[in-house]
Amino acid sequence: MTTILVVDDEPDLEPLLLNWFRRKIRDSTYVFHFAHDGYEALALLQQEPTIDLLLLDINMPDMDGLTLLAKLPALNPFLLVVMVSAYGDMTNIRAAMNRGAFDFVCKPIVFTDLDITIEKTARQVRQRREAHQLKVIDELKTRFFDNITHEFRTPLTLILAPVEQLLKRFRDSAELQHSLGIVERNARQLLRLINQLLDLAKLESGHLTVSLQAGDLGDFVGQIVRAFEPMAREKNLTLTYENELTDFYTFDADKLEQVAHNLIANALKFTSAGQVMVRLSQEAMVQLTVTDTGIGIVPEKLPYIFNRFYQVQEPDVKGRAPSHQFASPGTGIGLALVNELTELMGGRVSVSSVSTRAETGLSGTTFTVELPLSKVHEETGNDPLIRPLLPVAEVVALIRPLHGTAERESTTTEKPLVLVVEDNAELNAFIAGELADSYRILTAFTGDEGWALAQAELPDLVLSDIMMPGLDRPGLDGPGLDGYQLTRRLKTDPATDHIAVVLLTAKVAQSSRMEGLEEGADDYIGKPFHVDELRLRIHNLLARQQALRAHFQQQLSHPNEPISPETVADSFIRNLYTLIEKHLDDSQFRVDELAQAVGMSRRTLHRKLASVTSLNVTDFIRQYRLKRACELLRQGYNVSETAYMIGYESPSHFSTVFREFFGKTPTVYVEG
Repeated sequence: MTTILVVDDEPDLEPLLLNWFRRKIRDSTYVFHFAHDGYEALALLQQEPTIDLLLLDINMPDMDGLTLLAKLPALNPFLLVVMVSAYGDMTNIRAAMNRGAFDFVCKPIVFTDLDITIEKTARQVRQRREAHQLKVIDELKTRFFDNITHEFRTPLTLILAPVEQLLKRFRDSAELQHSLGIVERNARQLLRLINQLLDLAKLESGHLTVSLQAGDLGDFVGQIVRAFEPMAREKNLTLTYENELTDFYTFDADKLEQVAHNLIANALKFTSAGQVMVRLSQEAMVQLTVTDTGIGIVPEKLPYIFNRFYQVQEPDVKGRAPSHQFASPGTGIGLALVNELTELMGGRVSVSSVSTRAETGLSGTTFTVELPLSKVHEETGNDPLIRPLLPVAEVVALIRPLHGTAERESTTTEKPLVLVVEDNAELNAFIAGELADSYRILTAFTGDEGWALAQAELPDLVLSDIMMPGLDRPGLDGPGLDGYQLTRRLKTDPATDHIAVVLLTAKVAQSSRMEGLEEGADDYIGKPFHVDELRLRIHNLLARQQALRAHFQQQLSHPNEPISPETVADSFIRNLYTLIEKHLDDSQFRVDELAQAVGMSRRTLHRKLASVTSLNVTDFIRQYRLKRACELLRQGYNVSETAYMIGYESPSHFSTVFREFFGKTPTVYVEG
């Protein structure tokens, strides 16, 4: 609805307008108010702040239109004015337009032209109001971000300060040092993200300034690169640094460190093989170049990567983000901060990239930061050896835990085997350490590694994150497996469908939980989680598996309990029963023949059957045949007939095996 105030001293204009716009008035599209001089109009405007549009005559007694026009901005900044005057009064019309009028119409009024002009003006008013509302909302969001970010700093300080004191006080306790080290490194990482948000807020408000100091720029960047060398070694990447600068420069150390840190960390994060190269050179401006041989960025995404909170994602067939380069996409803050800090320092940043989808098969990304830094003489530098603020240990912890990722296996082989699939290496190691006392542990850092280990080792339970990178697939097309896809494979492959799956993830929305459960997950735990709850849920799932094994063992060991494929709920066991039943009288149908019939290797069949029933394949086949022997004996077949019908070539051997298993001979069983 648009509210229009008509200010004109001609009384005949009011009925003409009401008649011409009667349909729009009836439909509540327009609401009209009328005033006959400037003073009456001012009073109405003060009473009705929702007026959107003014039809204002220039020539009126007491207060003319130009005088009223000058007073309007103070009353209503969103109000737009359409001037009305005689055609010969173009001088006044031009004066009104120069003073802020939006448009004009001439008398005598052509109402079709007036209709178009009012609609155009009303549309502009709506756009201005909407833009103002968006600006207000944006300012509220910015203020909220600024306030909440400052609020985070206090509890983080109260975490870091006591932890630092405890680390100093208990230097002799390796276990305590390790646990407190995890707390400290992750608290510092959180503090770094909060500082980035604060810098973005300061940039937006114009309160972030450049603070220059003189120093050895090449050495400063070299220190940052060296801090990342442990991370590169852990990922088997080559990290090189080329410094072509020989002079000293004035630069903002804090902002340059943030730029270099974000670019190098990104390059290492999204590179699985090859190298990351950092180069510092001088052309028209100082150039910092970071080049990697990683997955690259598709061309259509490049224009947006410096937008705040933008995360590059390419949806898969289900509309879900793929699990390779963007499964752990971060916050979308880093590159936006790089761009805005570079611009604040008077420079510019550019990017070129070739993605893994390119026909050449090569991929990689190059970021180039150009800064207009001034050279200085060494003796004028106050502190030539400027040092970055980033601790080396913090960088190392971003990729691997303190004690590595070696498989933790207990000497007690009877313990259940748990596979932990988590791309955050420190969390992976923490979970493995917490579970190692009760279970044998395997660890993997991607869905692909987890799938390979699950096939090879057939664990009792898989504990998997959902969002994981799939960077370890050289020569393979398509993205790696995320937690959903890993679950689907585990639950649809006959060799692994018995394995319990627990999804452990930060995606705690109901839709995410439903998706995980639809893929076949047995349980779903959100991050952050309680370790005791995690242990209890794993225990319950494994206890259920053990109960199922006991059920199958009882079914096979009691002679009077009937057995047939139709009575078994488990599809794998039912299939084995069906295959053995089909070859029941074939004495040559043994382990290798059953494995071939079920489509598994002998080793895989042994491991899966042991997981489901605690029996090896030979015992399983023998016990099924003996159970069928009980049924045949009860049906009236004699001992010799029964022996041949269940695949025994010697009735005496059959009687011996029967007595060993059931504690009585076939004859005694029939008589009893």
